[in-house]
Amino acid sequence: MTTDSLALLDEALSLGERELGALAAGDVDAADLTAAERERLLHQAWERRAPETLDALRDRLVRLQCLQGKLTEEARRLHTQLRSQLQDNKREVRRLRGYGRAAQLTGAPVTLGHLG
Repeated sequence: MTTDSLALLDEALSLGERELGALAAGDVDAADLTAAERERLLHQAWERRAPETLDALRDRLVRLQCLQGKLTEEARRLHTQLRSQLQDNKREVRRLRGYGRAAQLTGAPVTLGHLG
């Protein structure tokens, strides 16, 4: 029972590393799934904690706290990147609409390229 909570926290740390990799790769769905599993493991570990393992638990929780900081930082970076891409796409759509309106005024045919 005493090592059970430690093993769960070790598994949560491992999942956190995978979550960080998923975020770095932009795979938000995989990151979300691993975050949910990591949360479940943390709850289980807390419920199964034993007084004689408090020092080891504290060590792992500090490591998890550090990892959470990295996850938050990576999520913010991804959020900023996605927001920038969205703004770029909106500008491109406005630009293409402007060409479309100009073509309607002149009567010239305009074909819009692929928006990406």
